Amino acid sequence: MAGTSTPSLATDVGTTVGPDADSRTGGSPESPAPAARTPEPPAAELPAPAEDPVEEGSPAWMMTFGDMMSLLLTFFILLFSMSELETEKFRLAAASMQEGFGTSTGQLLPGEPPEGTREPDTTLITSPLAEETDATLDSIAERLEEFVAKNGLEEQVVVAREESGVYLRIQDVAVFPSGSARIAEESMNIIQQLGDIVRATDVPVVVSGHTDNTPIRAGGKFDTNWELSAARAAGVARALVDRGHDPTTIAVEAYGEYRPIDTNDTPEGRSHNRRVEIFYSREKIEEANRAGAARKAPNPPDPEPNPGP
Repeated sequence: MAGTSTPSLATDVGTTVGPDADSRTGGSPESPAPAARTPEPPAAELPAPAEDPVEEGSPAWMMTFGDMMSLLLTFFILLFSMSELETEKFRLAAASMQEGFGTSTGQLLPGEPPEGTREPDTTLITSPLAEETDATLDSIAERLEEFVAKNGLEEQVVVAREESGVYLRIQDVAVFPSGSARIAEESMNIIQQLGDIVRATDVPVVVSGHTDNTPIRAGGKFDTNWELSAARAAGVARALVDRGHDPTTIAVEAYGEYRPIDTNDTPEGRSHNRRVEIFYSREKIEEANRAGAARKAPNPPDPEPNPGP
């Protein structure tokens, strides 16, 4: 193989490509040296997290829970004690609890209004006017009872002293013939004596007529029981006026069959319902007494004339 040259090992070594080869052989310009690294500052130390303070004793919610349990216990004790309630003991216990808790509504018993809104007890409070009215009603009832007993009219005339006043109930058989509004001649003496008593009392009266529920017979003088009761009441009132009673203090009312005091199923009950009542009303007597007291009151003195300058 003459004519073929073999590269030398030195040539191959000297032609090695790379920056290291250039720097070592000097065949290429020098590259700049790398810049020096700035040292990093040390990391700042973070403060350690604060630990929660440890509370001594029970937690705060335990106090509220304990109060609630105490109130519930007290509530159920009260419920148990109220199952057999003794009013006076309950009042004392309720007042003690209100004082202890510092609250007071003035209401000690269930359903009782607060103390500030209670109505005053007037059962024991009497005014001079009320006492005078009671005395007048008692006197009227006593005089009427004496009249009934003296004339033997217990079966026909009834005197009833009630809270609203005094009732004098006259059965129709004592005064009127059946179905009539004209006072019987033999009964006129009774009405006249009653008129003397009523006139002597000098108080307002109400005369009312009543019947049973038996229908009026067709063709009679009166069409209904209302008209019959009105005519009978008016007849008694007219007799009282004839005996001298003040007509301005007499009122006439008619109720027919609609205000019975007994049953209409028996003859005896129906006879009780057929009646004329003379009613002495407490309210009317109080009004009359009040008006009389106002008339008797002295007039205020006339004001003294104002002297001139």
